[in-house]
Amino acid sequence: MPIHEITADNLEGLVGQVLTLARGRPPEKFLWFRGHSCADYRLIPSLVRDGKSTVQVFDREIRLLTRFRQRSLAYWPDGYPQNDWEHLFAMQHHGIPTRLLDWSENLLVAAYFASQVGAPPHDHGATGCVPTIWCVDPVDWNRASPVLSEFGESIQVMTTADDEIQSYGPASSKKRMKTPLAIYGTHNSKRIVAQRGTFFVWGEDTKTLEEIAAVGTADTGATLWKFSMTGDRNQFATDIQRLGFSETQIFPELSFLARELTRMEGWR
Repeated sequence: MPIHEITADNLEGLVGQVLTLARGRPPEKFLWFRGHSCADYRLIPSLVRDGKSTVQVFDREIRLLTRFRQRSLAYWPDGYPQNDWEHLFAMQHHGIPTRLLDWSENLLVAAYFASQVGAPPHDHGATGCVPTIWCVDPVDWNRASPVLSEFGESIQVMTTADDEIQSYGPASSKKRMKTPLAIYGTHNSKRIVAQRGTFFVWGEDTKTLEEIAAVGTADTGATLWKFSMTGDRNQFATDIQRLGFSETQIFPELSFLARELTRMEGWR
């Protein structure tokens, strides 16, 4: 699973590079995107970032899941999550650490996140952080995974109904699989809908996607692409807003409407 690094000076360059990549692939192939405000940020979910063991990760997830289920009922006017998977997707988009990593079917959604100033603050000297957009073919990734490789071209993006994904569930009694897999999630949040959200879910392997890709081979068919934005960040962010990808396009909520209106009226 090689990693291809590509640079782009501006939004036009990014779109052109991605279109060139997409046009060179078969019509049935599609790509997912993820934006990082800094090239140093890794492709790994929040619950797995602190170096805890696999047992600790799953134990903490179960506790968080239970507490979220116990206390969130009063906040759901409709569409209350019914099972562990649905709760996990809701937790992810409300900021609770999970084994899920957000991706998007929309390049400009990823570009929006990449254009934002990162947190927590950190110093890269005069050059500053480099906004980065990651790209992956989720079907190729799943087919190259040792967990699913024996099934060949019958494998697509997984859903929570697939037998092969059940061992990844938080309360699964089955032997847990290792490799992160690409999965469609339940759209039980306005954020997931707006962001055309998709996900990777981690199993027992706590490595980053980059680490997993780096130890693979080119003939597996799965690839990560890393687009580094080397031009002016402010111009990059402004151009994305000019195309309509502003706060409320990404976060359709009153608090973000307030931010957007304040910014548009010049009260930064």
